[in-house]
Amino acid sequence: MNETPLDVVLALGGGAARGLSHVGIIRVLEQHNVRIRGIAGTSIGAIVGGMYCAGSLDEYEAYSRKIDAKRMLRMLDPVIPRSGLLGGSRVVNKLADFVGENVIEDLPLPFCALATDLKTGEEVILEEGSLVEAIRASFAIPGIFTPTKIDGRWLVDGGVSTPVPIRAARALVPHVPIIAVNLNNADLVFEGEMINMLDASEEERELGRIERLMNRMRSSGDRRPGLLTSISDSVTHMEHRIARFQIAADNPDLLLEPAVYGIGLFDFHRADAIIQAGVDCADRAVEDSALDHLVAKARRHKLRPHWPHKKGKKGKR
Repeated sequence: MNETPLDVVLALGGGAARGLSHVGIIRVLEQHNVRIRGIAGTSIGAIVGGMYCAGSLDEYEAYSRKIDAKRMLRMLDPVIPRSGLLGGSRVVNKLADFVGENVIEDLPLPFCALATDLKTGEEVILEEGSLVEAIRASFAIPGIFTPTKIDGRWLVDGGVSTPVPIRAARALVPHVPIIAVNLNNADLVFEGEMINMLDASEEERELGRIERLMNRMRSSGDRRPGLLTSISDSVTHMEHRIARFQIAADNPDLLLEPAVYGIGLFDFHRADAIIQAGVDCADRAVEDSALDHLVAKARRHKLRPHWPHKKGKKGKR
């Protein structure tokens, strides 16, 4: 890599526990003189991106590497199934432990979280107000987490409209290369060690039971798809298709796709292996000279950060 720092903006996609691989990718980029000037994040991408822009990624990574299945179980707060199976308040409280009462416009780096208007299906870019509230809206997976109301609109997971927020990243800091991370490539299956349920702890087995319970709740006895199956499976397939189209249309300067397909929704207690999948993905980009090519492209086009003047935003960061 060149000694001159490469300025980039990250577009971090959604994918529940798979998104811990974002942490590994960021660490490799930092090691190779890549200077992150802003992040747009969807769902787990909003969590990791928000932590980075708030200066709390080190603490979040350390916590993630310590969490076990028992702690993960404690983070789940089932509610009477109405608009979602989980309330999400325990997750929100833990996120607040890391970032406090930070508001987005006061963060050291530009950041936005992507959510979806439940009524219209429109993309909603959250770039002002409470960081924690924006992240909570962005990860509200339909049927799993209850929606969040912001400015009179009920919001759900940003992946419904924008699985990989490339356009939002490009608008965040114009004239800077975009590195996008897509977690939805079904051809890139997770290569880490899979848990053998015969050897698993009671807590790990309980997490598996919760996912199986959700599956039973989602299907009727005659195998006909139930309501939650129709909603959540349709959303999953839609996100995969939308991601492919958006990546082709929005054309990031570099696309990274870690091998994380098959990781469970609640597998956050497997952080070490998932983060390593991100490290492996970014290392391959380095070995394939993808970062060197990005540096050359930035030089040719004289790409430098240009800070848009927005109400409530700092002029230059």
